[in-house]
Amino acid sequence: MKKSAILIPLMFLIITCAQEDPLIGQWERFGDDAAGAIVVVEKVGDVYHGKLLMPVGMLTELGFTQNEIKWRDMEQVGDEKWRGQDLIKVVDFEGTIISAGYDDVYFTKLEKDVLEVRKFAKGTEIIGTVQKWRRIK
Repeated sequence: MKKSAILIPLMFLIITCAQEDPLIGQWERFGDDAAGAIVVVEKVGDVYHGKLLMPVGMLTELGFTQNEIKWRDMEQVGDEKWRGQDLIKVVDFEGTIISAGYDDVYFTKLEKDVLEVRKFAKGTEIIGTVQKWRRIK
């Protein structure tokens, strides 16, 4: 009886720890002019942040750099849904950044390894208000 009282909670702890976190890991953008960019998501306290590991394509043209916090303050708001902020930059014709700031967005797991990032309202960004990312690690 004593063995089962210790063994059952221990098994529960092992199973709980073994479950994969739905956001932590590396995500690669696909399907638009920023395809190939990589963000690594980590848990920081009670929220998640996504650091840009590899800006490519349009993100490079918009002045994004390696190790910038692309996503921040991601909090779970439902089953496979999070709310947070995405770094947006605007450049002039010479490529000089004229504004940079975080916009509110929703993050939704569409499939096991596909994450959609969508602004609350349609915007006028060059690369759109919907982004799709696939987990690579």
